[in-house]
Amino acid sequence: MTKSARPSAINTPFDDLGLAVSCREPLSHHTWLGIGGEAEFFCEPVDVDALAKLVRRCHESGIAFRVIGGGSNVLIPEAGFAGLVLRLSAPAFGGIDVQRPAIVAGAGAKLVHLVSAAVQAGLSGLENLVGVPGTVGGALVGNAEGHGGDIGARVREVSLMLPSGEIDLRSGPRLAFGSRWSNLDDGIVIGCRFELDAEDPDQLTKRMQKQWIVERSSQPSGTRAVAMMFKDPLGTTAESLVSQAGGRELRLGEASVYPTHANYVVASPGCSSDDIRGLIELVRGKVRERFGVDLTPQIEMW
Repeated sequence: MTKSARPSAINTPFDDLGLAVSCREPLSHHTWLGIGGEAEFFCEPVDVDALAKLVRRCHESGIAFRVIGGGSNVLIPEAGFAGLVLRLSAPAFGGIDVQRPAIVAGAGAKLVHLVSAAVQAGLSGLENLVGVPGTVGGALVGNAEGHGGDIGARVREVSLMLPSGEIDLRSGPRLAFGSRWSNLDDGIVIGCRFELDAEDPDQLTKRMQKQWIVERSSQPSGTRAVAMMFKDPLGTTAESLVSQAGGRELRLGEASVYPTHANYVVASPGCSSDDIRGLIELVRGKVRERFGVDLTPQIEMW
C-alpha cells in the first residue's frame, strides 16, 4: 500500500466510511511543479461508490474538496488545502473502451493513452492533443487544446458527479466548451464518451508524430518543473504579449519566466508556490501596464 493510501491514525470525519483517508498528504508529490503544502485529508477512492460516499460526507459536513489529476497546471499554496483532496487514480476511473466510432474513457485515464488508443483503433479527432499532459478529466474541465482543435469538439456525453453524490449525464445543449473552459467545473468528471471518425491508422500515426514534434517544439525542454502561465487572449497569444512587455527576463525568488517560451514559468530548486504566484502577478502587471490587457491565468491557483 502506498503512503498516500495508508489510513491515518488521526480521527477524521471519514472514519466511519471504511475508506482509506490519509491526513497531511504532501501535495507537492502530485504536481509537476513539485511545490506546495499539504492536504488536510487525501484519498484515492477505489470506485464510484467510494467517491460518492466521500463527496456526500463533504457536502453534509461543509468540508471543501478538490480533485487533482496529473497536476500539470495546478499551483498549491504553501499553506496547503484545508479540506479533502481526491485523486482518481484507481483502475475504476482509468478505463479506455473503444466502441467504434466512439471511445469511452474514464476521468483518471492519461490523455496521452486516450490519444494513442484512438490512433491505434483508426479513429481520428483527438490526435492533435498528443502533446498535452494530464488526465482526461482535467482536459475536459479545462477544454484542453492542441494545434488544430480542442477536446470539447469531440465530446458527446460526460458523466459528472454532483456535490450531492448523484450522477449527472450531460450531453447536447447541456455541454458547453469555450477557449480552455467548460461548464464541467460544478462537479467531478467521472467519464466521457467521444465520437470520432474512421481513418487509416498508418496515416493517423504519421499525423500524430508530426503533431508531437510541433507540440514539443513549442514547450520548454530539459526540465519537468514548468507550467503554462496564461490563456491566450482573443486575437493574439499570451507569449507574444509577455515578450513585448519585457517579461522574458523576469524572475522572483526561484521562479523565472522561461526565456525562449515566455508563457511558461520554471520552478528552480528551492522555489515556493509564493514565488510562482508572485511572478505570475508581476508578469500580468507588466502586460496590463503596456497593453491594457488583463491576462487570465492558465495555471489553476488553489
